[in-house]
Amino acid sequence: MNFYGINYLQSQSNIDDYLKYVFIFGSLVILVIVFGLYMRHRLQTKYRDLSIIFLLLLLFALGVQYSDYQNNQVRHSRFSQMVNFVQGIAKEQAVEVEEIFVSSTQLVDGTLVKIGENFYKVNLSADQGSYTLTRAYLMNEKIVMNR
Repeated sequence: MNFYGINYLQSQSNIDDYLKYVFIFGSLVILVIVFGLYMRHRLQTKYRDLSIIFLLLLLFALGVQYSDYQNNQVRHSRFSQMVNFVQGIAKEQAVEVEEIFVSSTQLVDGTLVKIGENFYKVNLSADQGSYTLTRAYLMNEKIVMNR
């Protein structure tokens, strides 16, 4: 069973996002260079064709990035909701936030919370405005801590 610490939850900006940004920026730079060469040598159509290819590649990458951006906004919202939840538990239980681990990266009913050496099950209200912690006991104590 995996448990996640506050540092893991806060650092969930994917490297994939950065790679996409580098790819888009690189395509844009190549597009500008090839278009500049086309404008200089108007009779050579290979630069015009390369400009069109890189423009289409750039538009495709931007479309994919926008779709991923919308999905990432939802995911980051869920991570931040869990971060706030963990910080609230730390304040309520008067423990350091680094001592709390959760079994899910998003706030759902039935999430397990590890505070110190004890485990608790989270019971959320219907509107997720309140919760109760019920002591839980693990049958399989093999857990992986993601800090």
